[in-house]
Amino acid sequence: MEIIKDIEPGEFGIEGEVYFRCFDKYIALSVEGEDIEFAQMCAEYLNELTDEVISSLCEASIRYCNGFLEAIGEPIKTFEKPTEVLSLIYPSVLLVPSPGNEREPVIHMELNCEWEPEHGMEWVVRGNKVLYVGAFNGEDPWSDFCQKKAWNYA
Repeated sequence: MEIIKDIEPGEFGIEGEVYFRCFDKYIALSVEGEDIEFAQMCAEYLNELTDEVISSLCEASIRYCNGFLEAIGEPIKTFEKPTEVLSLIYPSVLLVPSPGNEREPVIHMELNCEWEPEHGMEWVVRGNKVLYVGAFNGEDPWSDFCQKKAWNYA
């Protein structure tokens, strides 16, 4: 199975599809620039996420879900296992940034979610650490994320 397929030039770089093991499907791929080698590294990293990182993503997604629902006056959701939240999440695109001098693969994703259909959700993972989970804001995956923002549920 190809991890990346249907690559072609796009408006802002390379576009195609990438397989996402966690959801067992292909999703859109958007590569800033033309560094397909780095895109391949990020795609492999996406599919090698540890159970611990996936669990952290799920737990942060639940915090985001319930924080959002609470803010709009809706009842919060409960899950027997953190991974159950994945049934409410629909990955949209893996965004591969221009690596510049960086060569460490990152996960920068835009996702749709049932609780916030207007703005969706964003995941940023680097160094096997979940750095950002929250509304999609176009975060910089190279940021140091030292100053937690109130809207970051990671």
